[in-house]
This record gives sequence, structure tokens and C-alpha cells, in this order.
Amino acid sequence: MAEHKSDDIPEMNDGNKNLNIDSRQPISPADLEKARKEMEKTKEKLEKLKDFIVKKFSFTQAIGILPPQSIPKFIEEEEIEPEIAKETEKHIHLIVIVPEEKFKEIKKIKEEIVEEVKKEKEKIWIHVKTPVDVFEYGLNSKFDLTSAIALAYPLHDKGFLGALRVAEIHKSLILKQFAKYVTSYVIAGSLVRGTAIKTSDVDVFIIIDDTDVKRMPRTELKERLRSIIYKYVMEAAELAGVQNKLSPQIYLLTEFWESVKDAQPVI
Repeated sequence: MAEHKSDDIPEMNDGNKNLNIDSRQPISPADLEKARKEMEKTKEKLEKLKDFIVKKFSFTQAIGILPPQSIPKFIEEEEIEPEIAKETEKHIHLIVIVPEEKFKEIKKIKEEIVEEVKKEKEKIWIHVKTPVDVFEYGLNSKFDLTSAIALAYPLHDKGFLGALRVAEIHKSLILKQFAKYVTSYVIAGSLVRGTAIKTSDVDVFIIIDDTDVKRMPRTELKERLRSIIYKYVMEAAELAGVQNKLSPQIYLLTEFWESVKDAQPVI
């Protein structure tokens, strides 16, 4: 998950397949040099496209390269025709995040970007979304799509991708440690409103299932898990390579339902 700290653009597909290199044979220095030159060429073209998008649509919040393994999911989500989908899987897929108020202009924005891509004759597929679209995936339990966007390689970011990435990494760290206790991991605040910047705090709410705890008092469980959750805050920020500070709020599930009954505003 720390791949974003690299200054090099990651492989977009199977590198050997793209370069027609037989993986059963030793890779020669000439092949390696060819691969390096092709990667540099791709990087230059992506930078050029990024500059076009940012100049043409100055309100753009973020541009990122989606992880190659996530491409089939996005193709399925967008219901791309099968004959086109197969070819599209070989493309570099860019996610472009624009403010919610530009929602009605998405079609026009995408068309103009696609026209620019066609001029360069590059195999690049464009996805234009708003922050609301991204979080709709979560509301529909399509967490793998939200995660893929969080882990997109940033070409341009005013703060949205970085804030989403640090939350995604933090979530993964605590789920790896004690997944069976985590009922919900919820993002709130400026990130959900689409106003997050590179230094914004990232508000997250974590609900811990304490209904089956018998060996220790629930308050002790909460404190133990709290210490682990906060321990991972700094680690997540370092792995994400961002300045955003996570601000976790932790609730036991029994506390949560009591607060619901009391109409507690935060809940």
C-alpha cells in the first residue's frame, strides 16, 4: 500500500506482455533499455495529458492512475460492451475527480479529455467522477472500487486522493489486526464533503463489536483497541506519504445503539 511514495509511474499492465518479452527467456540489456524508454515516454504523455486537464478544467480536484488489477471491476461497473471491454482492459485507466457542482458537466468534460487522448493516439481510458460518486460505492458496499480509487497513483491532487488513501491504509492496518471486532469504518468531515485539502484532518468513525466479549470488561476492550487504532495513525500517514492527520473516533456497538435511542446528533 506504500507504492505511492515512488516517483516512478507503476506498471499499467503485465510489463512482459506490453513489451512482447518472453518471460521464459533472460531479459537482455537491450530489452531493459527499451522498457525504460517506453516507460519514460508513457510518463511524459501522461504528464502532458494531466497538464491539459488541469489547465482546461482548473477546478479538477484529483487525477490518478487506477491500479491495473481493479480495471475489470470498473469496466463491469460502467457496463462497457463486451467487445470494447476486452480491449479496454489493456488501457491505462485514469480517474479524474471534479467537484459535485460540476456533475452536470461530466459528459462534456469527459468528451473533451477523450478528444485530447485521441490526438495523442494513446490507449488511455477516462473515468470522471465526483466525490459523491466515490462514496456512493461505499454506500452500495462496493468497497473494492472505493479502495482502488484511494490507491490510485496520483498525477494531480489537491488533497482528495491523499486523504482517502491515508484512511484506506489505516483501515487495512486495523482490519488486519482485528477484523472480527470492526463492525464499521466510516469516513466523515471535509473528505466526504469534497473540500479536503492536503493538510485537512481526516475524520473517521470506527465501531467495535463488543456484543460477544466475555473475558474482559467492555471498557477495557475499548481502551485496548483504541491504543492499537491510534498506534496505526502515524504509520498510515507515513505509508500514504501525506500530511493529512487522521482523527479517529471509536465507539462500542452497544454504545452506538444506546446513542441512537437517545438521538445523539453525532450518531
